[in-house]
Order: sequence, then structure tokens, then C-alpha cells
Amino acid sequence: MRGCWLERCAWTLMVVMGASGGLTACSGMDRLGDVGEPGEMDGNQGSSGTGAGDYGAQAPPTSPYPEEQPEETFTCAGLDEESAAVLYLSSDDSNSMGSPAQVRELLREGIAPSPWTIRTYEFLNYYRIAYNAAPDGQLRIVPQMQEAEEPGLYHLQIGVRSQDPDPVRRPMTLTFVLDTSGSMEGIPMARQKAAVEALSAGLTEGDVVNMVTWNTTNAVVLSGHMVNGPDDPGLQAAVNALSASGGTDLESGLAFGYQLALQHYGPDRLNRVILISDGGANVGVTSAELIANHSEDADREGIYLVGIGAGPASGYNDALMDAVTDKGRGAYVYLDSTQEALEVLRDRFDEVMEVAARGVQVELTLPWYFKIERFYGEEYSEDASEIEPQHLAPGDAMIFNQIVRACDPDVIDLEDPIRVTARWESPLTYERREVAVEASVGQLLAADTKQLIKGRAIIAYAEALKEGDSAALRNAHDQVVAANPNGADPELSEIAQLLQLHPSY
Repeated sequence: MRGCWLERCAWTLMVVMGASGGLTACSGMDRLGDVGEPGEMDGNQGSSGTGAGDYGAQAPPTSPYPEEQPEETFTCAGLDEESAAVLYLSSDDSNSMGSPAQVRELLREGIAPSPWTIRTYEFLNYYRIAYNAAPDGQLRIVPQMQEAEEPGLYHLQIGVRSQDPDPVRRPMTLTFVLDTSGSMEGIPMARQKAAVEALSAGLTEGDVVNMVTWNTTNAVVLSGHMVNGPDDPGLQAAVNALSASGGTDLESGLAFGYQLALQHYGPDRLNRVILISDGGANVGVTSAELIANHSEDADREGIYLVGIGAGPASGYNDALMDAVTDKGRGAYVYLDSTQEALEVLRDRFDEVMEVAARGVQVELTLPWYFKIERFYGEEYSEDASEIEPQHLAPGDAMIFNQIVRACDPDVIDLEDPIRVTARWESPLTYERREVAVEASVGQLLAADTKQLIKGRAIIAYAEALKEGDSAALRNAHDQVVAANPNGADPELSEIAQLLQLHPSY
């Protein structure tokens, strides 16, 4: 992914956000006088734009990260105080969160994860950073700012929160494309069955389920099966009968799956293809085009693809799921246990499956003297065409975390405004929506920093795993513990324990 530095006067920063969730929003601008809710941002290395890494468990290139060029000292010389720069950012789809669970399984086995398997923005997606829900039909923007370790350096985080899920779900057509090749024997098959059962818990009477299995041959197990509820006996019997044997033929398996998904497509339904595999197959050009075409129908909501990795982590290659969900615009999750299936696929069903706001973009205007020092999202660019808009899920938040630097600490004016504007489309009618929030630098620095502190702790964890040395791991552990002084946050408590399991800790 591409990214760039913009060392120019004023910043107008456009952030592209993704997830799957439904939201409409009001237009207009709200003056943020009570900046009580902190915001989050995804961040990566500003100069490379690839920060969290784009590799799966496959063999890395010669070096996992491109060699960075020495940077010139950032000064105010030549900056135009009247000019603004526009930047487009992506944190990846907000429900793409496979990396953290895969890393957790490795650490619990005493294995150091490879740096190129760690995508920091997925850690911000996976771990929950709580924001108040947006009003119905809107997005809530929460910017937050905190002084960093040296003068003129600041942590900046923006959270963009959707409305809570509708308690009554729309009808669904789910098409399961299940890997039954020989490598799925044992743990992967148990996790695959648990995944189908966990998703089935969200079904109601009248929902439609299709099921295709694939190894060297393909079998249509269920076609247009209308369930009677979450414990449908026909679906349960199909799950119980799954077994592993043979080789892999993902191409035809996906083709069969999309045929069934199209055959039973409902314009008023949530239509999803769900691919579950241990990652042992490759995606050819034909499958990639098939997935992309069905996910981006210009006249109706697409058939998005949700990818579920079944592991086990020690031999898992996540390139398959990372690639297909990027094309398919759906969630990517990894199951490191059968319990994880319940916690992610059942308890976070809407976050994984639904769409609240389509093609979300966020525009951030910063004072002229700031630049991005480090960005922890997927990518950013001055050119909007290089950044693909993403979706936001109901009950979810996009997190954009970055470090900004002033060209000279003495030129900072606490009265200077920071403005954040979110633009998106409603999920079914494609109606354009817009909302904006503005606050001064001083207001942001005086506001609550709770969510920003957790975001920084999560980033410290992921980045320390990339470095992999004792000093980085112990420093991250200290930061995580400090962010959770009373031990009240179970996620931060788990992260602290996982850091101690690293072989180099």
C-alpha cells in the first residue's frame, strides 16, 4: 500500500474508513465545545504508508519492511500558512481482525510471531475501544489529542462510531463455502464446525442457508434451505456430517458458492458468502475477479465475502483470507479456539456481518504547522484514487491513530481549530450523508484521554511484537499495565499476559 509524507502548512486530511455496518447520518457541522469523548486513529509509518505490514504467514520478502530513507529535519521554512493539504487514509475494513487471534495462539504455544504477520490496524479493530453510539442515522466523530514525549509531538486519535445494531435483523441469505480438504482434519475442522454453529445462532425463521464443501471435488450440501430458527435440525445435521479428505479446489468451490448466493439473492436481505479454511489454498485470478465483481454491484448491495481462518496458527498462511476479504469487502477473522467462534461470530455478529455506512471517508483539517510523523492505519495518500473507501459496521468504531509533529513548538496556537468531517452513503439507498466536528488544539488537549490511552497501549503491544526484543516487549508491558491501573479492562489484562509469554520477554 502506498503512503506519503505531507510536510506542508495546513492539513486537510481525508480518512477512508471501513467496516460492515449500517448507518445514515445527518449533514451539518457541530462545534465540539465539550470534547469529553476521546477519538482514535489507525496509524502506520507515515513515509511508507504500510505500517502494520501486509504479509501473511508465508515466506517474507528479502526484508519484511522496506528500508527507510533518512528524513530531513522538519522545519517551518517554506511552509505556506494559507495553504491546506488533503490526505486520504485507510485503516482497512473495520471488521478485518484476523492478526491478533493468530498471534495470541502462537504466543500461548511459546512461539514468537513473525513481524510480517502483524497488522497493527487489525489490533485496533479487534480490541474494543468504547465510544458512545451515534444517534440513529448518524456517525459520531470523537477526536482526541495528547502531548507526546517531546515538545511539538502529539498523539492524535479519531474514533468514528456508528449507531448500535437494530434489535430486529433483516432477513439473511448465508452461503457457507467450507474447506473439507485433508489438512482440515482435527483442530481446523472442529473450529470450522464451531464457526457455522456460532453464526447459526443469529438466524431466525425464514433465513436462507446454502452450503458448499470443497476439496478436490465440490458438493452442494444445502441449497435454499429455509431455517426454522437458530437450532435448525437440517443445518445442524449438515454441520455434524462434515469431514476432511482429499486435496483442494478453491476455484470451483467459490464458483459453486456464488452460484447459490446469486440464485437465492434477496434485495432486501443481508447476502453473504462465508469462506472457512485453514489457509492452505491459493486464490487465482478467476476467483479474485469473481469475488470483486459480486462485492461491488453498482445498483444494489453486493454479496460480500466473510473469511474465517481455522488455523492452527503454527502452520497457518493468512494470505488467502487477507486477499479474499480485501476483494470481498467483508470481515476477516481468525479462530484460535472453538470458544473464539462464540465470542466473535455470535457475540459480535452484526460487527462481522452487517453494513451500517458504505464508503466512509473522513476529512481532517489540521493547523498548517503539523505533519504526520507516524501513521498506524493501513495506508494513506494525497491521491484519493489510491485509497479505496471502506464500510463501517453497526456498533463499531473506526480507529485512526497517528503521531503528529509541529515544525516548531513555538508556533503552536492552542486556539487553532482541528476539524473532522465524515462522509458516507446509507447502506441500501446509497444516499450521501455528512457530519462534521470542530475543536481547538487546546480543547482537545484538555479533554478526556481514556480511549486514546487504550489505543496507544494496543499499538505498543503490536509494535513490540514486530520488534521482538526484550526491551520493546517489556516497555510495551509497562505501558499496557499503566493503561489499566485497576485491572478492570480484561482485554488489556490479557495483552499484558500475552506479552510475558513471548520467548524474548
